[in-house]
Amino acid sequence: MKKIYSLLASVLFAFAAHAQCTIDQNNTDLFNPNPNNVPCAQVGTAYNQTLQFYIPVSRDITVVGQSVTVFIDSVVLNTVTGLPAGLNWTANPVGPLYLPDTHGCGQTVGTTNAAPGNYPISFDGRVYMNGSLFGFTVDTSFTLDQLIQQEYGKTFSIDVVAQGASCTPTGINNFNAALNAALSVYPNPSNGNFEVRLNAASRVNGTLNIVDVTGRIVYTQPLDVVGLYNTSVDLTTFSKGLYTVQLRTANGVASKSISVE
Repeated sequence: MKKIYSLLASVLFAFAAHAQCTIDQNNTDLFNPNPNNVPCAQVGTAYNQTLQFYIPVSRDITVVGQSVTVFIDSVVLNTVTGLPAGLNWTANPVGPLYLPDTHGCGQTVGTTNAAPGNYPISFDGRVYMNGSLFGFTVDTSFTLDQLIQQEYGKTFSIDVVAQGASCTPTGINNFNAALNAALSVYPNPSNGNFEVRLNAASRVNGTLNIVDVTGRIVYTQPLDVVGLYNTSVDLTTFSKGLYTVQLRTANGVASKSISVE
């Protein structure tokens, strides 16, 4: 009988560990809560936050200065990176492919012991769209972070505060499209050795971080450059997987994903 109870307890624990969030079929927001209303995580305190999302059928975007109605072909969401250490994300449905007029949710759970501060989060994926402009077919795509920035004026982040401290979000975390276009990583995927290049038309003063999927910063370097900048990064001693290259400045954030195989 003890063995049966032990087996049942193991099954229930496994189910709880992989429990999915409940989808709100009435949600019509792209994301709810939006990036301005994400609750803080307290150090040493259990965190459990559900993010509802909805994939619309169409939306209006600007192409070469013209407003264009485009139709969503599909959305691919591979993973979420940059979460403070100890927090984990699961999605329902699990994806990675989501079609138009689809409701879903993501759940961030865990207990973090990360240092208090603002942690930018990157949704690694793309939105694929099509439409017409001046009689020509327009096929385009945006990263999910670009779409979030267009919709809300900022991308997602989580503020970590000390245990018992009040939640006063500090992160501006504005996505800077020009800075993001100037930042590149290659080769991608890589064996752990890769280059980070920045082609800055004006002065860039900030910090270059490389973050693993748990939110741990595995590489950091201050930057104060103008023009073409290139640096070599060696992650061969770290685990294989997906990493996020983040460039954080007073003028906004740029973010690229790099796969180490």
